[in-house]
Amino acid sequence: MIDEIISNNASNKSYDKEAYKLKKKEQKDKAYKIIDEALEELKNNPSFFKKYMDVQSRFDMYTPRNALLITKQMPEAKQLKTRNDWRELKVSFKTLKPKTMIIIEPGETYINKNGEEITPINAKEVIDISETNSKPNIKSYDKKFILQALLHECPVTIKAVDSLENNKVCEWNKEDNVLYICRNDDADLIIKSVATELAKVGFVENNHDIDIDIDNEKADCVSYMICKKYGIDASINSIDNLCSKYSNMENPDIANDLTSMKEVLLDINNRMSNYLDEKRREVTNKEQER
Repeated sequence: MIDEIISNNASNKSYDKEAYKLKKKEQKDKAYKIIDEALEELKNNPSFFKKYMDVQSRFDMYTPRNALLITKQMPEAKQLKTRNDWRELKVSFKTLKPKTMIIIEPGETYINKNGEEITPINAKEVIDISETNSKPNIKSYDKKFILQALLHECPVTIKAVDSLENNKVCEWNKEDNVLYICRNDDADLIIKSVATELAKVGFVENNHDIDIDIDNEKADCVSYMICKKYGIDASINSIDNLCSKYSNMENPDIANDLTSMKEVLLDINNRMSNYLDEKRREVTNKEQER
């Protein structure tokens, strides 16, 4: 009797390769359908556009397509891992069937029969930390450190001034490649303004063309996402104009536009993270020495 029960149980759990492949294909098809719906929504829904930027600010390592997937499925998500990754960390779930969402990731590159290098895209189920009994690790930083981090390894010369034309707080002069910053006590305003100007520098550097027109609206979006990531109070004024612009664009072109913003965002955040992590280590070491 025992042998029969064990045998039946084993057969029920046998791996069905074809069923698994079908499931993954359905998940990938669903993911691309959600992405297309999200790109369409960016064209006429400023509120959704802002939600997307809030998500991309938290998940700056993720591609815009994955940020769109998260925005459509769980915009409040904070930290995503697969079920197995959570279990390896000894993290338990609140329920037996935690809510999952689908993102996409590149698979292993291979050479097809025509000699072409192919990198497949696969669907992956992930679970947010809110579905677990763990709490997200929320970092907070002094605003002085945030501004220092923004200017850390700045790619242009920095000069402090008493005033700028049109009451600007910060301005990158492309001709002399200098970032002018006004002396000002409003930390939030300075951080937002500096982030905007550094985003403009980033777009020019990434295009390797000093003569390209500066896209002020995209720089405004990057600045907003940087501020959002670090808890800085900042407004965003460009969403309506970008929605209008995207309404006349094809979805792949919109995705490319979002990618250009994400790349500048990630470049700036990487510089900032390195500096802030070093400062955090210094503070920790001093506390341990006391």
